[in-house]
Amino acid sequence: MIVALPVLTPLLIAALMICLWQSPKARIGVSILGGVLQLVLGVALFAQVLPAGHLVTQFGNWPAPFGISFVADYLSAGLVLMTGVLTLAMIVTSNVDVDSRRRQYGFHPLFFVLIAGVCGAFLTGDLFNMFVWFECTLLASFVLLSLGGEKKQVRGGLQYVVPNLFGSVIFLSGIGLLYGATGTLNFADLHQKASLVHPGLLASISGLFLVCFGLKAAVFPFFSWLPTSYPTPPPVITALFAGLLTKVGVYALVRTFTLVFPMEGIIQTVLITLSCLTMIIGVVAAASQKDFKHILAYHSMSQIGYMTAGLALGTKFAFAATVLYMIHHSLVKANLFLIAGSVERTSGSSELPSLGGFHKARPFLAILFVLMAASLAGLPPSSGFWSKLFVVQSSLRIEQFVVAGVMLAVSLLTLFSMVKVWNEVFLKEPKEPIPPLKSAVDHWPIAFVAVTVLLFGFWIQPFSDYALEVGQQLSTPQIYVEAVLGVAR
Repeated sequence: MIVALPVLTPLLIAALMICLWQSPKARIGVSILGGVLQLVLGVALFAQVLPAGHLVTQFGNWPAPFGISFVADYLSAGLVLMTGVLTLAMIVTSNVDVDSRRRQYGFHPLFFVLIAGVCGAFLTGDLFNMFVWFECTLLASFVLLSLGGEKKQVRGGLQYVVPNLFGSVIFLSGIGLLYGATGTLNFADLHQKASLVHPGLLASISGLFLVCFGLKAAVFPFFSWLPTSYPTPPPVITALFAGLLTKVGVYALVRTFTLVFPMEGIIQTVLITLSCLTMIIGVVAAASQKDFKHILAYHSMSQIGYMTAGLALGTKFAFAATVLYMIHHSLVKANLFLIAGSVERTSGSSELPSLGGFHKARPFLAILFVLMAASLAGLPPSSGFWSKLFVVQSSLRIEQFVVAGVMLAVSLLTLFSMVKVWNEVFLKEPKEPIPPLKSAVDHWPIAFVAVTVLLFGFWIQPFSDYALEVGQQLSTPQIYVEAVLGVAR
């Protein structure tokens, strides 16, 4: 039953928040309790999955593939744990970043519904329920983007929801075609029956899933919604989206193209090409921006290319690199958006020309930024260095030298953008005096995530061992199939 708790708990917290609608202080206390519980559940689930390899729950005792299955393997358990870390950091930050009006409009319930949707997508064992959890996250994220009713938010929300609704239509169409061809939607059962489908039909269906999941992950050319919508809501919401929502799309690509569809032929070539274009276009666009949040938004898109490239390479080591990069990027990019939010709350702007002087006024924040920026750019011995090293090595092992070259060039341009932000936000003299820090709460969630990132970088062995175990599971789908269908037998 512990497999379902990371989904059920935030839903119960959201319901409790609605009951406490007239008690703002009680809502804040319960929200922090919910963040702590989500982290504890993530740790507990991960601790149980490590020795077992898989934990499977069949709801209502209906055997797979007929019932609803929740499956926690090394990949999904690790992502649920990462979600718990970000949930606690974001919910604490929201108490200084989200105004009382947005809280009154339902920020806290929506936040936990979003977390439930993310964990549900990570843990579900069939495609239709993945669609359900995708729609849960889409609904909550659209309202969170638009919460407050400001013109830029409504515009950003529409630019976000319209392409994602289009992606949902493609997703549902792909589900219908796949069910018609195989008679099942359970991942484990699909692995056994997809090979019986005509190769041309299977390739066409896999193309639909590549489009819809590529849109969710913001892969080129389906990325336009990300840089236009991410900078519009309060930074803590943007940080939550950057840390989790695109990773749900990447996770869906990883799960379907290791269990259901073969990563070969034209699909592999297309995904490698799109991954390289995603990296290049995102980093070039980021280098041309003059707004802190816009720079981070375009880099969010660019870094997705590393993850999808690892998947497209199709080897056990490349799968491990993809997972390592997903966890690194989720933590680092969410933290950079929290830092951008702290700067914006202090100065009232995120435009680089109007900022400056933060290395003197906020030395601790400056140190945290340097650590996160170095990791994003891949400087040793940060988490970003190890993650990029794994992906580049994966490319070189199968002689994909162009892909490796693109990755290295994009890392240099990422470093350029981070140096520009450092010079403009922290190093140069401010135009106006920076007010003193009002509360330490503004910084400690950032420090909490930064400590996790530092552990990742300086204590890489357990993280790399974990990633290699994930790569082994993903490259041997029969392990997953036996865990799910073996329970039924």
